[in-house]
Amino acid sequence: MWIWQQDKWPDFNYDIKQLDINTLSRLIGTFEMTCKLLADDVLLDAQARVLAEDAIETSAIEGEMLRHSSVRASIQKKLGLPIEQDDSDIRTDSLVAMLMAVRQHVEQSLTEEMLFAWHAALFPTGYSGLHKIHLGSYRGKEQMQIVSGAIGKEKIHYIAPPQTLLQKEMNKFLFWVNNVNEIDPILKAGIAHLWLIMIHPFDDGNGRISRAVTDYLLSKHFPLLLQNISLSKQVSLDKKGYYFVLETAGKNGLDITEWLKWFLHILSTAINESHWVIEQVIQKRHFWHKHKDTLLNARQRKVVNRLLDFKKFEGGMTTRKYANMSKCSKVTASRDLSDLDKKEILQKRLGGGRSTSYEIRLICQNKKTEHI
Repeated sequence: MWIWQQDKWPDFNYDIKQLDINTLSRLIGTFEMTCKLLADDVLLDAQARVLAEDAIETSAIEGEMLRHSSVRASIQKKLGLPIEQDDSDIRTDSLVAMLMAVRQHVEQSLTEEMLFAWHAALFPTGYSGLHKIHLGSYRGKEQMQIVSGAIGKEKIHYIAPPQTLLQKEMNKFLFWVNNVNEIDPILKAGIAHLWLIMIHPFDDGNGRISRAVTDYLLSKHFPLLLQNISLSKQVSLDKKGYYFVLETAGKNGLDITEWLKWFLHILSTAINESHWVIEQVIQKRHFWHKHKDTLLNARQRKVVNRLLDFKKFEGGMTTRKYANMSKCSKVTASRDLSDLDKKEILQKRLGGGRSTSYEIRLICQNKKTEHI
């Protein structure tokens, strides 16, 4: 029996004692206070980075790979930031516009029209891959199944409500989203995510729309939080756990405690990750302030910025990686790297093997040198 076939559907229940809402609420409060103390330009840079991660990862969860350069260009245009090269396309422009609308239009009630507009933004050509899909409406009459495995050996993970029930189910869902306010807003966002996925109202993009509704609900109560964290990135990092907990919830009755525990954990992880992002943005600004008079060419600046944006750059920066990233010859790459070494921006890594590799040199506030 699927969850929507339960007699009391959608009367979800959960054990509040297993959900540490108070600790998470304090974490959110601390994070939002940190954001309020940041300079506007620092906050804008952090938001651009987080939004890029959100766009890339919410698509990656569903198997759609977007080019980082396209996403960055779309975000820079939307935020009014300078663009080195406009590599955006209709897919990334539409997706970024949708993700920003989700966070900004929270004073409006959630409506079918909003959901349809978000859905259309995910599929600006009207196709998912080679398949034409319904836009501006819910899915068709075909049974919606979540399956895996080879043809003839498929495993059914979930069967959604039939199309004949969709309008009734969505009316109930939207009324609850817009009118039921006695539930803690964090739990409400988690419940809405699960509920909408279980209805599975669209031909494709249900996960992305459900995550958008989660962001919309959290933004109503924690606007600074949702401008600076990416839930989708953390979901993507635990995609296996995400699908497992959803599948379990779909066929194990109306007790959704385990789903909510997983959701709260992901939200906490996203906040902690964003603390790191903000620290990196500040560190990057200190770095470029120190080197404001250092003469660098466009290739060098591009590579240094990429290094500053990564938590770690696997294997360090080599001549081959530099040449590929900058689209230059290995001779030019070697000369540029040596110059960066001389100018104390990069330094050679120890134990790099046969090929020389470099890491960036950061000067921390305590005057110790940190390498990444």
